[in-house]
Amino acid sequence: MTFNGNPSLRRVIRNSQNGTYATEDGNVVSMKAMAWKSIALCAVTIVFAVLTAVLLFHLIETANVEALATLLIILACSALPLIIISLVIMFVPKTAGVLGFVYCMLEGAVMGVMSALIDLFFPGIALMAFLGTCIVFVISWVVFRLLGQKLSSNFVKFVLVSFISLVLLEGIGYLLSLFVPVFALVMGNIWVQLAISAVFILWAAFMIMVDLNNMHLLVDSGADKKYEWYAAFSLVTTLMWLYLEILELLMKLAVLASSRKN
Repeated sequence: MTFNGNPSLRRVIRNSQNGTYATEDGNVVSMKAMAWKSIALCAVTIVFAVLTAVLLFHLIETANVEALATLLIILACSALPLIIISLVIMFVPKTAGVLGFVYCMLEGAVMGVMSALIDLFFPGIALMAFLGTCIVFVISWVVFRLLGQKLSSNFVKFVLVSFISLVLLEGIGYLLSLFVPVFALVMGNIWVQLAISAVFILWAAFMIMVDLNNMHLLVDSGADKKYEWYAAFSLVTTLMWLYLEILELLMKLAVLASSRKN
């Protein structure tokens, strides 16, 4: 049996293979359709990110403090809806066609504000992060093609287990840094932070290949076409995470460069 890291997608692939999710009219997933759906979700994310960034810059230029505060509060409160939407999509994949757009709108707005605020201090860094995301995606896609568009189950398990381990280690490290001075010293070190960001970018690239592999598994298993949106949503959310990791890395490098100048 083929292994992939998403429990919901694994269930879809398994049930499609054994005929439980078979379609009577032969309306099955296709790579081309999933690609276009991924592009649509990416476009929505980018549009809302740009619009929100432009709005933020306008409010700052016009010194509209009240409206600016309202915008930031609304976006801060969007964390809970984003978590709820992602959980609903995870447990009910068929909702991705609608809720996926809502998620991308909210997440795009949040990413737009974050990017704009960082860009105020380090102009051009958001564009660099976007281009970096595109480059990493292309490299991941090329490597995936060179591997024959198939990832071994052991590779996928390694990526997912190591990623979860890294997240837990980072979380424990930050938690201990609140109480243990030596952990605070280590976690606060700029070189440690740069290393953490670099590792997560590498793992985001691996996760892109896992998402592409899942898409091919859906096609091979003859899954119902309604799951195309879910596969596209999974890929786009990985790209969002990759962008934020690259943005964070570039910001840390910019801070390091500024401190050395001073």
